[in-house]
Amino acid sequence: MLFANTQDIAGIPCTVYSDGQVAETPVLVFYHGWTGDKNHEDHAPTMAAAVAAGFVVVAPDCVEHGDRISGVHFRAVFNGWAFICEAMDRTRQEASRLLDAVLELPFCSSTRPQVGGVSMGGLIAQMVFAEEKRYATLTSIVGRSSFYQADEWCRRAQAGTWCDDWCAAFATQSHPERFVDRPVLFIDGGDDPDCRPEIDAETVRLINAAGGAAAHFVEAGYGHGISPVMTARFTAWLVQHRDG
Repeated sequence: MLFANTQDIAGIPCTVYSDGQVAETPVLVFYHGWTGDKNHEDHAPTMAAAVAAGFVVVAPDCVEHGDRISGVHFRAVFNGWAFICEAMDRTRQEASRLLDAVLELPFCSSTRPQVGGVSMGGLIAQMVFAEEKRYATLTSIVGRSSFYQADEWCRRAQAGTWCDDWCAAFATQSHPERFVDRPVLFIDGGDDPDCRPEIDAETVRLINAAGGAAAHFVEAGYGHGISPVMTARFTAWLVQHRDG
């Protein structure tokens, strides 16, 4: 049975998905996408699969999402990409504090926690993984590892802004050396216009060329989201790396 309990962890609204057991359980911290939140229904099958595989999943609300939407959310209308970048960066900055608190929960094992995310959450998970060495593995699902805007018109508008500098500083593809010490998995849809699979394929190539252990799974014909096939691959990865 899947239990979904909402609670504040380190002052951050989170949903904790579990099977209701009180024994220490391996942990997955999972970050949602731009249009989601900690309870996003599209992620429910993936959360259920992870729990069925023996994990407890902590899904936080990212900054300016879910219960954390503030009165300045209207700014997204006027400068959407800058607003998204700021939200991602603020979520990155609080990630270690969140993990500290998660690992103190009585039912969460401190051994080999894993981190993942979808879309925007995939970008956040990539940054968090690079900085937080306690995470054993990373999974980024349709998370564009170049970070830069996918649409060419938007990309030109971004050029020369602080967002451009921010992407250069944190993009996985620009810093593959940060990802060589632990296993990473990128999952993409073959027909995803926002996170084209060739972008993550190049990132995987760069990480492995630098001595890392990166894997890439592409579901042909699928777009921007999490399919049952992707969920199965993600869950298998979690189980594979649960015990080292």
